[in-house]
Amino acid sequence: MVQISLIAVLAIIILSTVVSQNYNILSLFVVIFISHISALFFLLLLVLSLVVWIMVRMNKLLLLYSVSFTLLVSTIIISLVYASIVLINQPSVIKPYPIRSSVYDLPRADLAIYFGPILDVISILSFVSVWIVSAFLLSTYVRKMGKVKYWTIIALPLVYFLFPFEIYFLNIFQPLISSSPVSFAIINSIIFGSTKQIGGLFFSFAFLAASALLEKYEIRKYLLISAVGIAILFGSIDINSVLYATYPPFGLVTISFMGIGSYLVFTGIANSAVLVARDKLLRKEFYRSAMSQLDLLRVIGVTQMEKELIENYKSLEKRIKRPEITDRHFEKDNVREVLHGLVDDLDKDDVREILHDVLDDVYSKSKTNTDS
Repeated sequence: MVQISLIAVLAIIILSTVVSQNYNILSLFVVIFISHISALFFLLLLVLSLVVWIMVRMNKLLLLYSVSFTLLVSTIIISLVYASIVLINQPSVIKPYPIRSSVYDLPRADLAIYFGPILDVISILSFVSVWIVSAFLLSTYVRKMGKVKYWTIIALPLVYFLFPFEIYFLNIFQPLISSSPVSFAIINSIIFGSTKQIGGLFFSFAFLAASALLEKYEIRKYLLISAVGIAILFGSIDINSVLYATYPPFGLVTISFMGIGSYLVFTGIANSAVLVARDKLLRKEFYRSAMSQLDLLRVIGVTQMEKELIENYKSLEKRIKRPEITDRHFEKDNVREVLHGLVDDLDKDDVREILHDVLDDVYSKSKTNTDS
């Protein structure tokens, strides 16, 4: 529904530019708000899921992904505020005008001094955190390619993404910017205009590599959905071009994919976790495999399983406390069977920790009953 609305608004803008040689600034606002709010909604759901999993089982991969997606949420909020303030100073009807004037005369250019560095820092932190996770998930290829070749290839997207930010550190192109600002802007856009898109493609490789190792169609499908989603998401969060309100509106189609990208990432990761949590054979396959590409899937699957077990335990606990079933007893064989099933799915440290907690609880209850 969201994407259909965006397509309809984009169609209106295209029709207006063809027929009337102009478009209304309100249509620009509509696309920006719909794309940003929808992306914000699904990313918040994803962050919430990651936080819940972290609360169940602390894991570095989950933590880094949660940090990155939280930073993306911050980027979207700041971008929405920034775009709203800038575009409200634009004329209500956008007509053709020289591109040179738009480069020099950005409305509320003073805001770029504050919003620009903030968005850049958040963007760098978000990109680097996902890059670290992706590098870890793909680390199996070190044995095939060798450390030097592997890290050289892995580092290329990071260097390509970070290079445009050299203005904050080295500023080696300052003479060229001073002498030919328009030429530099054009060259810079051509060479470094796709840093986020390249990064998104790189991040998708972690999910693509995992899907290639699995045979089950359902889990492969959701991993592919996650791969497509993360590529679209990182490639579409770019508000800079839209701020100029050019004719035609450059960058508008790009940001219109933010919502669908975030939806695909959330759907893919969440459903993958549920599938792994409910498929014992699939989890055993993960435990037998030493492939790092499956680490994220293994973690979210087992964590989701533990989360469901905790929820089931709480539900069972409430039922046991009901008066009509207080006097019922569990058969020892049934309890043993359930415990063995749990032991098969959890690693030794988790089993030891759970049994320790259970025994402590049993001891405390028995001591309380004895004292009373």
